[in-house]
Amino acid sequence: MSEYGVRINRALNYAQEKLPENVELDDVAQIAAFSPYHFHRVFMLVVGENFASFIRKRRLEWAAMELLNTKRRILDISLDVGYETQESFSRAFKLQFNTTPSKFRNKVRSSNEGFFGLKSAFEIHIGELMKHEIVERNGFEVIGIQKDYDSPDFSGALSQWQELWSRSNEVKSKENNCYYGLTVVPTKTRQKNDCSGVFRYMAAKEADEGEMVPAGMIKLTVPAQKYAKYTYNGPISGFQAFIMNVWTRYLPESGLEVIESPEIEVYDERFSLDSHESEMDYLVPVK
Repeated sequence: MSEYGVRINRALNYAQEKLPENVELDDVAQIAAFSPYHFHRVFMLVVGENFASFIRKRRLEWAAMELLNTKRRILDISLDVGYETQESFSRAFKLQFNTTPSKFRNKVRSSNEGFFGLKSAFEIHIGELMKHEIVERNGFEVIGIQKDYDSPDFSGALSQWQELWSRSNEVKSKENNCYYGLTVVPTKTRQKNDCSGVFRYMAAKEADEGEMVPAGMIKLTVPAQKYAKYTYNGPISGFQAFIMNVWTRYLPESGLEVIESPEIEVYDERFSLDSHESEMDYLVPVK
């Protein structure tokens, strides 16, 4: 298991021990020895959902065990897992288990059938370790559409791309066939357990010097920087899983030290939206 997987696993074991209590992001980030920002990012990539959603489901699974193994009132179980009324608990329970708490309790079934437990071990099978290439890029300016999200929102990012493509001719650039996706780190310096949790994403084009910024867009200066470059081949639908692999295995096993600067997705002439033979670069800033 990668170092990141071990640290996420440690945090989840802690969360499991605290059930049915609600566990805050800051607490598990500290257990995993991440800043809250990086815990949130790595957790999303490893697990596939944000921590708040994950722990909410696990509390409902704890409630399912109580329904199966005790005779406690449904209202009391509801309160234990953070619902103020039995009705709100029942709605959430039905969304997860496709049945109401009372019907769930009355079914003749083993607890193993009714409860799948907290999945706290993440063994990621990725295959051969991908080698990175160290590249150095001069500073450059980009113009594009930037938005903040409470958590990584790839459907939201897609809407940014659609808007940028529709307005592409408004940005004058020598590299008309090259676009950049930037995960932009907030300007506040993030230190351990002291950072912004905002996910900031920018869909952009490199801009000519002195280029005016169209309405609704912003200009960002990307500093001269050294990067670990990872190249992905395949359909765009697999690119986020590839980025997950970079963060959960390739980077931890590379020994590289990541720094706080924009991570860059590069979509140039090798990229085709509908092709299974697309090629994209992912640049991670390193010391």
